Amino acid sequence: MRAPSLTASRLSGLRVFAAAARHGSYSAAAAELCVTQAAVSQQIRNLERSLGCRLFVRRGAGMVLTREGRQLLPFVEQGLALLRQGLEQLVPSGARPLVVSVLPSLAARWLMPRLWRFAEAHPDIEIRPQPSQQLADVAGGEVDLAIRYGRGRYPDLACELLMADTAFPVCSPALAGRLGSLDELAGVPLVTAPEYAGVSWANWLALAGRPELLARCRHMTVDDGSLALDMVLAGQGVTLSRSVLVADLLRDGRLCRPFGPELKPLHQYYLVWRPDSPRLAEIRLFCDWLHGEAESLKPEA
Repeated sequence: MRAPSLTASRLSGLRVFAAAARHGSYSAAAAELCVTQAAVSQQIRNLERSLGCRLFVRRGAGMVLTREGRQLLPFVEQGLALLRQGLEQLVPSGARPLVVSVLPSLAARWLMPRLWRFAEAHPDIEIRPQPSQQLADVAGGEVDLAIRYGRGRYPDLACELLMADTAFPVCSPALAGRLGSLDELAGVPLVTAPEYAGVSWANWLALAGRPELLARCRHMTVDDGSLALDMVLAGQGVTLSRSVLVADLLRDGRLCRPFGPELKPLHQYYLVWRPDSPRLAEIRLFCDWLHGEAESLKPEA
């Protein structure tokens, strides 16, 4: 029997196969590869059809490798690793920037205003932030380092907590002067970004012991937390924001915390990278610098 040829479509399918096998889930593989779950499913079906065997079977909510899938997986992983190493050796590591995946809100409100200090201290290392809402493929070498907002579970990747986060209302100093009690929230717009990691007005008002206020308040909904901050900086209402994003604005007096408890999000900020990256020394240096910057956010004892 003639061995299957390694066409471009089959190589793409093998990469998807490896991601799905690593996660045991088509949806998790789709998130890693920044494609839809339907695209992952189609790629796997095409690969199975071309190989003439099933690679996965559904078990509960997950996907489990068949005998043929288990037999194929180590060769695929080894092959992809060798390809990655070969591509990395084409360009000396010091000749290209260190690519860092980061959420746009964290890039704009925390990382970019500080990055000049790293550039000044280490002029020989260029950092290239890659702001995106999509999850970059760290395992596949798409980026060198990612600052992820999650639960800290990243199989086969090195991971460490960068900084903890809380959420609370913020507004302009002028508006804060008019807010004497929680009841007065009903008289100002609540600038509302999409709920993520449990950060929502409903959850915060429940924590504050006033869940009934939610129905009495006026809401202005926006698509992004950074845009919500721009609106409250202009005095257009109150928003519920994460502490990391507003630390500098609070310190400069451009925003105020009018009242209320702190809500703990379900996610925190983590640094994630490949443990076998050829740029470990530079990644470690940048991570140590990031930890130092994060320490400066902590209130003095």
